Amino acid sequence: MVTYDSGANQPKSPPAGFLSRHLFTTDHKTIGLQYLWLALFSVFLGMAISLLMRIHLVWPVARLPFLSALGSTPESFATLPLLHGSLMVFLVLTAAPQAGFGNYFLPLQIGAREMAFPTLNLFSFWVTVVSLIGMTAAFLVAPQSGITLWIVSVSVFCAASLFSALNFTVTTIDLRAQGMTLPRLPLTVWAWLINAILSLLIFSILLAACLCLLSDRFFGTHFFSAVNFLASQPANIAADALPALWQRLFWFFAQAEVYVAMLPCFGIISHLIATFSRKPVWKERLVVLALCGVGLVGFCVWGQHMFSSGMNPSSPLVFSLLAASLGLPATILIISWFGTLWDARIQLNTSMLFALGFISLFLAGGLSGIFLARHDLASSAVSEEFVAGHFHLVMGVAATFAILGALFFWFPKLFGRRLNEPLGKIHFWLTFAGVYCVFMPMHWLGLISHANIRSDSGLTAIAALIGPVRSFITFAILITVFAQGLFLFNFLWSLFRGKKIEECNPWRATTLEWSVSSPPPADDFGVREPVVYRGAYEFGVPGVAEDFVPQHLAPGEVVRTCSLE
Repeated sequence: MVTYDSGANQPKSPPAGFLSRHLFTTDHKTIGLQYLWLALFSVFLGMAISLLMRIHLVWPVARLPFLSALGSTPESFATLPLLHGSLMVFLVLTAAPQAGFGNYFLPLQIGAREMAFPTLNLFSFWVTVVSLIGMTAAFLVAPQSGITLWIVSVSVFCAASLFSALNFTVTTIDLRAQGMTLPRLPLTVWAWLINAILSLLIFSILLAACLCLLSDRFFGTHFFSAVNFLASQPANIAADALPALWQRLFWFFAQAEVYVAMLPCFGIISHLIATFSRKPVWKERLVVLALCGVGLVGFCVWGQHMFSSGMNPSSPLVFSLLAASLGLPATILIISWFGTLWDARIQLNTSMLFALGFISLFLAGGLSGIFLARHDLASSAVSEEFVAGHFHLVMGVAATFAILGALFFWFPKLFGRRLNEPLGKIHFWLTFAGVYCVFMPMHWLGLISHANIRSDSGLTAIAALIGPVRSFITFAILITVFAQGLFLFNFLWSLFRGKKIEECNPWRATTLEWSVSSPPPADDFGVREPVVYRGAYEFGVPGVAEDFVPQHLAPGEVVRTCSLE
């Protein structure tokens, strides 16, 4: 039941004027779309930067027009990974599944008309835009000024994320419709709620750390030592300096950020698999507990990568046990996905293909993580390429597959049209093959450094293979980028010229957002207050005419089949 909403859950009339309707409206659906547009721009900019990095790695003497304008200095190339990582982690993996889809669909799925704090929601979005401009501009200025601008931009993004997380938490707890009890919440809502609570914890720590760092740069304070925390401490550094303090505060955020990016994806994938398997989520309540476990333990493993920072000698054992315990909720999620797929009537549309691709990538990245768990490999830094391959598989590419699956699924609700399925399937298979051809060879390149080869001929043979393998990776990246071009064409063509859908629920889904027209009206549910009578995944219910029962149908409204006697 709604207990307090400050007028946020009341019907509202759409504002007049282009700016009021599209740029400065507090409507949660418009703000969610704005976050998705921002993430779409960021992902293509990030892909372009990654392509520049690969070209420079394979052909280091090639003159790149964009970097040549900046002087092609080593600093310019060194900042490319920073800008690429900032765009992908902050503006894509954090913003798209949580702020984008969450802003649009969380109120619709819980029966609310608006977020709890609509004005704060709008403010969060524009603060995020400012952070994107700052991060990109930091690449175009002198290195010292660029570092300062980048830290300021990260601080701004942290503040926006805190506002957004507070909004999500209050909305989910306070604005649920009548009958929308916690066991009836869709798994997507559970994932957005847990992710919001985790974001409140970690972004507040990163914001405090960035403000202390800026204070050191501008006001001469000494929160952090000027010496790199991996270097030995010279004698002229004060005894009370804390070179590892930044490292500790950073890992509070960085380790949990993996789960901030993945938690919404877990909810989305569970939701898609149930919908297109036409079966309830297998052990749904256990999946909710698994999501809670990922959020809780994910915050507590911040010291996993700090074995040489002056911590208690017993701390590596504690953090290693905590990190190993994450395997339990991950196993529950995987078993639930396969249990839902077992003996199901699977609909292999593009959205379902991306959901299955996510499971494949998540498993492959998890298996490669076992190598990094070995102390002998981790301590000798397997090589940057192995870590890059593992990280991109388990977080970057897998999360992107979840985002794409969600986009194909919710595109009719967002725009009243459907993406082209044949083009979507071509896009999926090219992307799926492309990312495996990019990141699996990276694992091999990383493991080469540990090959126990002593003969000169063996070393020469391996050295002769490295160049062609890197060229193969670059070619695979080009194919993958071409596939994203197909997706962009499909997206824009369907957006402007695609066939409009004639029914509000083309996927025959159960959750509340499909009970209204597509796109939803300005006041979401019209004059009626939504009432929820059942769980979110009632598929295959015996004795009913359809193979699903929506959440908003009262028992007397369910069409029953005629019994044959």
